[in-house]
Amino acid sequence: MKKFYKRLLLPMLFFSFVLQAVANEAVTLKNGDRVSGRIVEESEEAVTIETEYAGKITIPRKHIAAIGELKNNNIIPAVPEKPAAKADVKPAAKPAAAVRPPVRLFRGPISEGWEGNANIGFSYTSGNSNYTTMSTGLRAVKSGGNDNLTVYARSLWYSNRSSGRMVTTQNAFWGGARYDRNIDRKNFGFLSYDFERDRPRELNFRSVAGAGFGRHVVRNDRTELDVILGGAWNRTWQTGGNTDTPEGLAGGTLKHRFHEKLRVQNTITFFQNITDRAEYRFIFDSTLSVDVTKRIGVFVTVGDRFNNDPLGTSKRNDFLFTTGMKWNFGKKR
Repeated sequence: MKKFYKRLLLPMLFFSFVLQAVANEAVTLKNGDRVSGRIVEESEEAVTIETEYAGKITIPRKHIAAIGELKNNNIIPAVPEKPAAKADVKPAAKPAAAVRPPVRLFRGPISEGWEGNANIGFSYTSGNSNYTTMSTGLRAVKSGGNDNLTVYARSLWYSNRSSGRMVTTQNAFWGGARYDRNIDRKNFGFLSYDFERDRPRELNFRSVAGAGFGRHVVRNDRTELDVILGGAWNRTWQTGGNTDTPEGLAGGTLKHRFHEKLRVQNTITFFQNITDRAEYRFIFDSTLSVDVTKRIGVFVTVGDRFNNDPLGTSKRNDFLFTTGMKWNFGKKR
């Protein structure tokens, strides 16, 4: 147990320190100017809109004439400009405040509106050493209003040919998705699904369905920190017998932009067997990426998969280090 906590402490300390279902929206100012982009935050005093050319802009309400969707270069107001009162007409009763229609997560084709990146790393040697390694990854986000859908996948394949025949010593694949629904500005509920396959560990397939609540601890132009707490059901198909395990889960995600081209993202999720406190596992990933151009960049990923009660003679810990090229798609955050 002490060894586990020492192993978990470093990623936790590191973790501590450190969307286009989006409709094209616009804010029209009282001076006639128009700012278009994606409205990310509203309050009684101001509206924050994220633009492609200037990032996030916060505009005081007193300067705003209308807010709405932009279609065919025409604004369809959801907050209409107040008409000038006539001096000889008694003002009518104040109407109920118009509500801006929410941006729907699944408005339009499901294949549209994603943003994120895909990456690949490959190495090959021959001669004194004969091995091939390939890693791939995908992370995509589709956001709209109070909804957020994240999809991810990673794979790692390694073979050694030194013995005169190809021996696969690593063939693993991880993936999953998480749907978040904001309850208010700070809190949200989530549904998640994760799966895993790892042939060297004799893990044929692991399916984990989870749900719970989370909190946006930090959310600004540079840093986003979310923490989650919930429960999950772990169904595992493996050599030696299948298992069904209820688990408690806790974790978080940290994203930080040092500047426009340098970013870091860390995720950690801890799973505790509810029926046996001696069984637990965690997943940790940290990725540092540098954009060379708007679409192309390089990345370094450090990962750890720990299971304190592995099957048979499998080791408890799988440490991963991958690097390669990445391709950004959608609107860059």
